[in-house]
Amino acid sequence: MKNFNFANLCFILIWSFTTIASFFLSLLVIEVGEKSDLEVVDAAIGGLAIAIPQSYLLRKTIPPLNWIISTVLGWVLITVIGIGTIGWFVLSAHNLYSRILVSMIDSGIGGLIIGLSQSCLAIPPSFPQKWSWVFVNAINCILGFTIGSLIGILTRKSSFLSEVFGLSIGWLIVGILTSISANRFLKIDEAKY
Repeated sequence: MKNFNFANLCFILIWSFTTIASFFLSLLVIEVGEKSDLEVVDAAIGGLAIAIPQSYLLRKTIPPLNWIISTVLGWVLITVIGIGTIGWFVLSAHNLYSRILVSMIDSGIGGLIIGLSQSCLAIPPSFPQKWSWVFVNAINCILGFTIGSLIGILTRKSSFLSEVFGLSIGWLIVGILTSISANRFLKIDEAKY
């Protein structure tokens, strides 16, 4: 395991900031709604918004176009199969336990598919732990989006903006967790971003 240093912290902060900033920018085009309100085009736009800055940070390790295509494809696939554009929709379940369970399942499957797409199409075979990315990405999505959904339902009594706040927290957590994972599994160092 690599020693944690200032460069690692910088990467984590930059990746996390760009992830949350990309989510906020995507809201200029994508309207947060329920699962059935969002379509494949929304998934592609959202995936593109997240993938472009990530591809820039990974550019010395992974070809940027490969990362963008694999990420957008992952988001489109989870929408086409009915999981939806996790991270941009609010679950309609108002029961706390139902929401947690549905969020964990949807986020896990979504993270698995996105991670699989990135592993197959973007991460070079030279990375010995490239398949670990699939499962790590799924765990990151489960943790981040489930916590975000939980925050959304617990604060929903105030307004729908509480749900958007919950989604934002979810994206922040996913950004932090995926930055730590990318730093570890994809061997990012200060000379490469």
